Amino acid sequence: MPRAAGVALVLAVLAGVAWSGGWFAPTPTPAAAAVITGDAGDEWATTTYDGPMVRKRAAIAVHPGRGADRAHVAGELHAAAKAAGLGEPVDATFAVFSADLLNYLVPELTVVLPEGVTTQRAEALMRDHQPGDVAFYVVQQVLVHDVTFAVVTDGVDPARARQRMDAEGILSDSLNRYATTVQPAGLTVRYFGALLSDGQIETVRAAMARAAGTEAGRVTVSATQPGAGVDLSQGVPHLDENAEHHGH
Repeated sequence: MPRAAGVALVLAVLAGVAWSGGWFAPTPTPAAAAVITGDAGDEWATTTYDGPMVRKRAAIAVHPGRGADRAHVAGELHAAAKAAGLGEPVDATFAVFSADLLNYLVPELTVVLPEGVTTQRAEALMRDHQPGDVAFYVVQQVLVHDVTFAVVTDGVDPARARQRMDAEGILSDSLNRYATTVQPAGLTVRYFGALLSDGQIETVRAAMARAAGTEAGRVTVSATQPGAGVDLSQGVPHLDENAEHHGH
């Protein structure tokens, strides 16, 4: 069963038993892990929402040439990745990159490649298929959050709950990019991007709860994809292949 269909089915089936526990019981407080540093500056946020929720990916920071159409460049990169058998990339913000990279380059375009694609394959993609209007690029391995928030509404129509959530704008401020799906019994919000601190995640849970007419503890946070992910209990680990690859 596709992941999206599974989430929809879970929301529909559990609507009647949401308040008795199970998948929509309050999300337990994560075990203490790395010290939470918040989101100040360009450093990666540390978070206790790790494991399968945190993924290691190869990302490409792109600086287009003068006057280049960024949408056109992005389209070429997506097409090239698919043609090379790398799958569908995901557009992201520059915040996925390390502070060291951002000290000398704030990319105008960021593309994150599918899981399992190494930085060497990403470098080969750019070497062999670099769009002509790319002036400079950097390939780096990064950590991203890939999480799904879910809530069963309480006395609020799910479509209305989405309207209330969007009107408040808290998710836009906290997540920047996200995808909301109205389910028969509630809402799901998928986020893929830079690591979120615990404070940001709790802000999103509170905003979704207000829109849904329920409590923040009823908003679950789970990994969108299966797999072990990255353990951050000892802080940000050394990233394999973390040497940067540059190109012109």
